[in-house]
Amino acid sequence: MKKIISIFICAVMLFSFAACGRGDDSSDTAAVDIEYFAGLGEIPDCPYRLGEDIDALQSTLSAEEKTAVEAGEDYVYLVTEGEKTVQINNGAYLYYYEKDKKENGVSYIAALNSAYGFENGASVLEVKEALSGFEYTEEDADSDNVFFILGFSGGSVLKYTFDNIVIMFVFEDNMLCAAAIYDTDNWTL
Repeated sequence: MKKIISIFICAVMLFSFAACGRGDDSSDTAAVDIEYFAGLGEIPDCPYRLGEDIDALQSTLSAEEKTAVEAGEDYVYLVTEGEKTVQINNGAYLYYYEKDKKENGVSYIAALNSAYGFENGASVLEVKEALSGFEYTEEDADSDNVFFILGFSGGSVLKYTFDNIVIMFVFEDNMLCAAAIYDTDNWTL
């Protein structure tokens, strides 16, 4: 009797483990409609989008910084002016505009954490598979296309272009480390 019960328990456990291994065979990363987000000019979860009024953006970030400081919290809000461009950094996102095109608003946004449903560390293959319905170009990362990551060396970039909007993913050692969206009409550098 003990043998029968033992065999029955083993069979139940075996089927339980087999059931745990099953599930839907699709990738953990759901397909993302980046063409939709390109049309909106945004990165999901980013509070601002391409074309955002620069003065309004800076005013909002200044107010957020003041509130955070009053609450004793850390907050990053830096404005760095270059010769031709301005970077606005709130810690998670970098917003850029060309000085002579300020009236057009934000023209480049870089996400240093997760973006479009992909976490940092996602593989090139994961991104390509999740975006398999969209055409892309792949190129080496260099100081022109990854200018927003200081000290970045090597790596690759996947670029998805929709009319005048480019969404790109930056990889180092085949792992996602940043994403960006920009408007080629307002970002010519």
